Amino acid sequence: FPSHDRTAVENGIESETPSTANTGKPNTAKSNAVAVNVLPPETKIAPKLPTNVYKPINVTVALVVNQIGKINDAAGTFTANLDLRLKWRNPDQAFDPKVIGSNEQILIGEEATARLAKIWQPKVTFQNLADKPREQELQLIVSANGDVTYLQRLTGTFQTSYKLNDFPFDEQILPIALVTKYDREIVNFWQDQEDIDFSRVGTDFSIAGWHIGKMNFILDQFKGLDANFYSRIQGQIEVKRNPIGHIPGVFIPFFLVLLVPTIITLWVNSDLDKKIGAWSGSILTMVALSFTISVRYPTLSIESVFPQIIWLGFIFQFLGLTFNTTVMNPNLEKFFGGKYIVAEI
Repeated sequence: FPSHDRTAVENGIESETPSTANTGKPNTAKSNAVAVNVLPPETKIAPKLPTNVYKPINVTVALVVNQIGKINDAAGTFTANLDLRLKWRNPDQAFDPKVIGSNEQILIGEEATARLAKIWQPKVTFQNLADKPREQELQLIVSANGDVTYLQRLTGTFQTSYKLNDFPFDEQILPIALVTKYDREIVNFWQDQEDIDFSRVGTDFSIAGWHIGKMNFILDQFKGLDANFYSRIQGQIEVKRNPIGHIPGVFIPFFLVLLVPTIITLWVNSDLDKKIGAWSGSILTMVALSFTISVRYPTLSIESVFPQIIWLGFIFQFLGLTFNTTVMNPNLEKFFGGKYIVAEI
């Protein structure tokens, strides 16, 4: 977990530069994603900020990823089922446990929604949620001392930017970004050791074609349109692509396209026309293979592995065709040491 000066954070003077502790990787969440409320909306008359509490109010965050359903690098999305836990202090909600008969008030479903509409809440949203979440379940726990714990389970589709230059040997970061509508002077995200220990990625699921790694958290801040700074926290899930499902369909045809005309050129006794025809057919096949790859992997850039391999193939074909029309050409034998040059090669 990134080290922070807690005094600096509580006074809202933390650097704007995102922390990259644990991963060393930058924030990958898209800024144009649809922000969807985590907490239910308040009433039209918004409850007042909690009294007798130090500002900014620390909202601690814990996240459990139960399952990742689909990683779609073409659409720039992934689907995840997760449990979210938020905690904050609101002394206005404190009560006498002797009167209530319990140290905690536990509300589930509609009761929790109704209670949240009447009390102050930090207005937390998912910054990179692509659409409204599905299968929402929520629970609210109010402690006698005024501690409020919000628990939510949901399934949603999240946006991210995939970097595919190393495809199919790439590693990706799947971010789940949370922001608050209050600026840093009012609300600040935080994690203590208990939140870090609670957060995890489930081990009882798998994704076809991917290996699931650990989850790290990054705390940072961003500047809003009102020129104020807002707190943000990201849970970043590490995933690594399994290249086995992609290599055979590209590399086997690729090597065969280059191997066949090479064998005809060096080991088959045939005239020049047949050799030139073999290389011409190889070039056309390479063009078809390139088109197939571009259709199957439309998001790959020219810097990625597969397009670079195809270009190397075209260079090899150009050299092979040039070699046949010069050194292996009977009409040009005298320029390359006579008729014995072909036999020596």
